Parts: sequence; structure tokens; C-alpha cells
Amino acid sequence: MTLLPAAIVIVAVAVVGGALALAAFFWALRHKQFSIKQINEGAFVIFDSVEHVGKPTDMTFKKPLADTDEHNHA
Repeated sequence: MTLLPAAIVIVAVAVVGGALALAAFFWALRHKQFSIKQINEGAFVIFDSVEHVGKPTDMTFKKPLADTDEHNHA
């Protein structure tokens, strides 16, 4: 395969791929996949009645108890 037909194939694949991506983007816009309401609701899906927004219930961000000494591993 010479250079010119290979370049034509690569450009054609790029143009078709770009057109498909653009079509998918416009489909998503038309079907309101990028609405602000949906984006904001999705951010709060991980919270429920047990773990409220802004109140961590795990031990990840809490300070260790005062009577534990992490440096003494006798």
C-alpha cells in the first residue's frame, strides 16, 4: 500500500469517527443528557438517609482516639 491510499483511508476513518462523535453529542443534547438538574442530582446519589450530605459517617477523616499511640508498636 502506498502512502496516498493509506492517508486517504486514515483521513476517511477520522472524518467518519468525528461525524459519529458529533452525532452522539447532538443526540445527548437533544435528549437532555447534559441538563444541569440531572448533573446536580447525580452528585448526591451516593448519599442516603443514613449518611447525610456533608456529614461523614466513616472513620476516614476522624482523628484517632487520644489513648491510642501509633508510634509505640512494642
